[in-house]
Amino acid sequence: MTSGSEKVTIETLHEMKRNRQRIAAAVCYDHQMAQILDRAGADVLSVGDSVGRTFLGQTEGESPTVDIMILFCRAVVRGAKRALVNCDMPTSIVNDPKATVEAARRIAGEAGPSTVKVDIREDMEKFFPSVEAVAKTGVIAVYPQIGFSHLVRESGQEKLDYICKTAQALEAVGAKMLDLTGVSPEIYAAASKAVKMPVIGGQSGPEADGRIYVSAPLVGYTAALLDSGEGKPSAARFIFDVAQKAITDVHAGTFKP
Repeated sequence: MTSGSEKVTIETLHEMKRNRQRIAAAVCYDHQMAQILDRAGADVLSVGDSVGRTFLGQTEGESPTVDIMILFCRAVVRGAKRALVNCDMPTSIVNDPKATVEAARRIAGEAGPSTVKVDIREDMEKFFPSVEAVAKTGVIAVYPQIGFSHLVRESGQEKLDYICKTAQALEAVGAKMLDLTGVSPEIYAAASKAVKMPVIGGQSGPEADGRIYVSAPLVGYTAALLDSGEGKPSAARFIFDVAQKAITDVHAGTFKP
């Protein structure tokens, strides 16, 4: 594991895996949160395409543009002194290798992260060419994310074998890290052993090579908690209470310069 201000690289993460040191990753979107998480010791800061829903109020079906991802990625890169920064590709383009490469070149040149993430959906073989095309450019490392909610009919062993083979196929075409979502601890353990690249996930335990948290729900920075989290400490409750007092003081004329 790196110490002090030594910059985390893809090679660092691979070394951490070889040394059985777990990788701590977080999804964030802004400069202030990036600085806080970086100082807290995060190894990876990932600018998720969820920024569209979380920060811009987009609907589930909308995808942020490359321009939007670059804007937010720049903010996180500026705040990350130690952590490796990843930038998600807009999901609307990642089934097109040419568009994916063009976006990867832009993101690398205009925002400066160390990796780009390709979010692979159910018809995953369709996305392998995009992963390979980015890897072959040598411009930036590529980091796929895959969910397996579509494997509902397969047995446990069939699912495990399929996921491990998928991970190996992605590594063979140039992937440098893998984010698995919605799989069991047994599958995290097997997939981590099946490949040399780090395997992390949002629901993973220590069976995987690391864990990625989404920073907004991690710290309670979501307005929904004002209704569902009464009395529980959270960033949303703290901000609400401080703001409400300030606003009340202004309305009452009791505020001070």
